[in-house]
Amino acid sequence: MKVLVTVVVGLMIMKMVQSEGDVDGILGGKKTVRVTNDMTNGISVFLHCKSRDDDLGARVLEIGQYQEWSFRNNIGHTTLFWCNLQARNVQNHFEAYSYKEDSAVCDQCYRSLKDDGLYFFNQYEKKWEKKAAWNIHAF
Repeated sequence: MKVLVTVVVGLMIMKMVQSEGDVDGILGGKKTVRVTNDMTNGISVFLHCKSRDDDLGARVLEIGQYQEWSFRNNIGHTTLFWCNLQARNVQNHFEAYSYKEDSAVCDQCYRSLKDDGLYFFNQYEKKWEKKAAWNIHAF
């Protein structure tokens, strides 16, 4: 039994320390989330993103600016990042990355904040998908 356990543990370690070009290991590849202010009419966005373990800080994003972070999914496959945003008359809370929803559709996970809503880019189908709707007034 000890030999079997030793072999299994050895195989797991080898999987984690694969060839130089593929160091993803058992947790999968690195994910990157980028949330961009694609509003018009000079609308700034206050954005505060975090996970259970990491507070990414509050930022003000001017048009064209973005907040970006990279990570690996946790071993329990429960990775979740969420953001609170405020832009003029709109306050919203959204999941910026959820293992359950996003692990199969992106490694480079682009999010776009627009006047009419929140859009996620499906990297593998190469298309934007509207995830939330709002209407920001251009005062």
